Amino acid sequence: MSRNYDPKEPLHEGPDGTYITVSQMQFYLNRRHGLKKFQNAHPEFLEYFNLCRVYNLVSDTMDSDPECAIMYWDDKKKVVSFGFPNKGKVARKLSRIRNVKTFIYEEEDDDDDDWEMFSQLWDDE
Repeated sequence: MSRNYDPKEPLHEGPDGTYITVSQMQFYLNRRHGLKKFQNAHPEFLEYFNLCRVYNLVSDTMDSDPECAIMYWDDKKKVVSFGFPNKGKVARKLSRIRNVKTFIYEEEDDDDDDWEMFSQLWDDE
């Protein structure tokens, strides 16, 4: 990956329109054992892949409608976090993503799961 590329250039786009970028993949491959975990479809890589898909979906949606969600660095958890209305654009788009099984639904949250995207595990179709 020595050529110049746009950091947001999709490397692979799934049938549901979600994707991982070239730079996100390069970041993972540069990790210790990253290439091996990628090649073996290690659960750690699959979780990273799904998190990238979700991050890109939220980011792209916010590009066209900045008020649809918030994205922020959660200093306590040391991760990028999202906030969005449970019946808004982002929630609707997330409900259509296939095979995202890495969501963590925090029981202490009192948000309703109207789209059943956090409690439902999708079967491979």
